[in-house]
Amino acid sequence: LAGFTTKFGYFKIKHDPRALSQAGEPLQLQVGVIRSNCMDCLDRTNVFQSELARVVLTKQLRDVGVFTDVDAIANFTGMRSMLNNVWADNADAVSCAYSGTGALKTDFTRTGQRTKAGALQDGRNSVERYIRGNFFDGERQDTIDLLLGAFKVTPGVPSPFADDQTIESRTLVGAVYVCLFMLAYAFLYPRGGHWFCLSNFVFTTSWVLVLAFVAYTVMTSHTGEMLNWPKLTAYPYRPAIMRANSTVSLPLLDRLLSSPATKASLRNDEIKKSWPTDKKLA
Repeated sequence: LAGFTTKFGYFKIKHDPRALSQAGEPLQLQVGVIRSNCMDCLDRTNVFQSELARVVLTKQLRDVGVFTDVDAIANFTGMRSMLNNVWADNADAVSCAYSGTGALKTDFTRTGQRTKAGALQDGRNSVERYIRGNFFDGERQDTIDLLLGAFKVTPGVPSPFADDQTIESRTLVGAVYVCLFMLAYAFLYPRGGHWFCLSNFVFTTSWVLVLAFVAYTVMTSHTGEMLNWPKLTAYPYRPAIMRANSTVSLPLLDRLLSSPATKASLRNDEIKKSWPTDKKLA
């Protein structure tokens, strides 16, 4: 890392305090950029960038005579704390814009050590990111696409915000709510007057099995339809039946009890009937 920072250099000009309105003469130009990015994580990228900033700032302070050749930022508590917190705040700001939560590993960025409290906070943020990313991120992406001009509003075009969840998916979601309601009812008002009464056990077990069946059906055939997809732009990995805004025309039980291959065939038939063109979908 130190070798690359030395090779690329940094921009430096000759500063004359008596000529504040005039640009000084460049003494050194930066000839390269260190690109740092992680395939799937904002947080480790920020950790690396904070270390890069520390190396470059140390070199700059030595070049201008503030530091000696043996001085380092770690030797000055106030400066070290300021630099650590600047980069940790930067991590939180960037992470909030992308994922809706603060960054992970900021305890290491702020203190240089991993702590139990930091690990617990990372776990909380990870769970919140999963929920936000799957069930609340569609509107955020729509906002970004609209502000960046990726989507152009065209007068007279039907609204892209139409409800595009299939009847079967909505039925499954409703079944989950019914199961949870019945389980809560069995907990608050147990049949037979006791939680471990045989009638209450049978009642509770029955609804747990129904909930398990619904969850299995969702996981095997309807996961993509349950997600909160952006609606302004077309994403190729979005379920085709949702892009076509089609509705289920076949009996619900036929679809629920069919094999995955049969379901795929039925969906393709429905899509062709409801959207028989190759028009790009919004």
